Amino acid sequence: MFTTDIDAEGIATVTIDMPGRSMNVIDWALTDALDAEARALAANPAVKAIVLTSGKKDFVAGADLAIMHDLYDLTPEAASDRIGTLGAMVRAFETSGKPVVGAAPGTALGGGLEILLGCNYRIAADNPKARFGLPEVTLGILPGAGGTQRLPRIIGIPAALPVLVYGKPMTAEQAKAAGILDEVVPPDNLLAAAKAAVREGRVRPGQPWDEKGFALPGPAPQSSEAMDLFSSWNAKVLAETSGNRPAPKAILSCVFEGTRVPIDAGLKIERDYFGTLVTGDVAPAMVWATFEARIAASKEGRNIADPDGPYVTSGVSALLEETRRLREEGVPDSTIETAAAQLGMARTPKDFGAGKEIAEMSEAMDTVPLEDVKDRLLFAQVSAAATALQGGAVALAAEADYGAVAGWGFPVHLGGPIYFARQLGPEGLEQRMGKLETAYGLRFAPPPVIAAVTDAAKP
Repeated sequence: MFTTDIDAEGIATVTIDMPGRSMNVIDWALTDALDAEARALAANPAVKAIVLTSGKKDFVAGADLAIMHDLYDLTPEAASDRIGTLGAMVRAFETSGKPVVGAAPGTALGGGLEILLGCNYRIAADNPKARFGLPEVTLGILPGAGGTQRLPRIIGIPAALPVLVYGKPMTAEQAKAAGILDEVVPPDNLLAAAKAAVREGRVRPGQPWDEKGFALPGPAPQSSEAMDLFSSWNAKVLAETSGNRPAPKAILSCVFEGTRVPIDAGLKIERDYFGTLVTGDVAPAMVWATFEARIAASKEGRNIADPDGPYVTSGVSALLEETRRLREEGVPDSTIETAAAQLGMARTPKDFGAGKEIAEMSEAMDTVPLEDVKDRLLFAQVSAAATALQGGAVALAAEADYGAVAGWGFPVHLGGPIYFARQLGPEGLEQRMGKLETAYGLRFAPPPVIAAVTDAAKP
């Protein structure tokens, strides 16, 4: 799992190297073991400094998703406490009283970067393939081991928000330019550079945010500049998510609330928001659609998300056909586009080149309520996916879900059409689709057919 070597100068090098894995990932066992090691090294008078590194080509690629499944069914409070063990491990290193250097040979994402952020000094190898970032938001959650608290304290609120809210990874040089890394060095010089930083006194024990009088770089959290910034970001997040994905807003709240209080209080705020997100409906759906379904689908060896492939083409056709029907009933394009946006679709009918063969009425007549427009667009896609799965055009529910999300823009927060239908269940399908049948005539695969597919389909 890891080894520790203490050299003649008293520098302890902790090398993470999880057996049987191509990349290091964080699980509960590694968390507990590293926590115990941090405390042991802190208590060892022979240890003068600590270097955290990896025995693999990358540092730590984030958390094992088994951690997520362990948390889904807990209460928010219990999930907060459980993820707190990971945060406590990072905190144990940074409060060890010893200078701690993080030395990353390659990628550090999610919890891996959070470990680095807990180090007093951060060095990365000049590895063009390495990526650094906090992509938790793309899974419907937020960094739960201090990322929303340490990053603003290191680079300031304005620079931290886009990293946290969008989750886009960056290269080592970009991370250094942002102030996340202190050095980028040749790969062969990584450990030597880490020890040199200690030897030359460039790494002080403890973190600046644990010192009296600490102030964040850039605008103070209570300043009018920061308040304007948060207002702008809140509006941006609402516009981009239509309120369907709670993680970006929770991240803003973590930074807003947490940077106004001491670090330990901020970490508690972060854990509580994490607990609420991970036990909600959206996080499991997004983890499935963006990661687990993609992996399962890729094992089949088909590019089911190919925009020119038959599956994606069938989904787009179903969406455009329902758009055509709505227009025939007098629903203006603006309402259809609003419905698609509010559903959380990554692409709307207009993005697929919905034609103008049916002219909009001079006076917009919303003959179909907006919620019904949304359901008609939604169930047209669910029906297309279920029909494809039933007919063998796709072999797995994972393929149907990943292909719909990545291929034609099905709302990611719903987990994919088959995942969504399965969560809705037979009674929910009968209720929602039965209403459409009564009001507008049956145009989709009937609820029993979709229910039968979701009962039989395995992830």
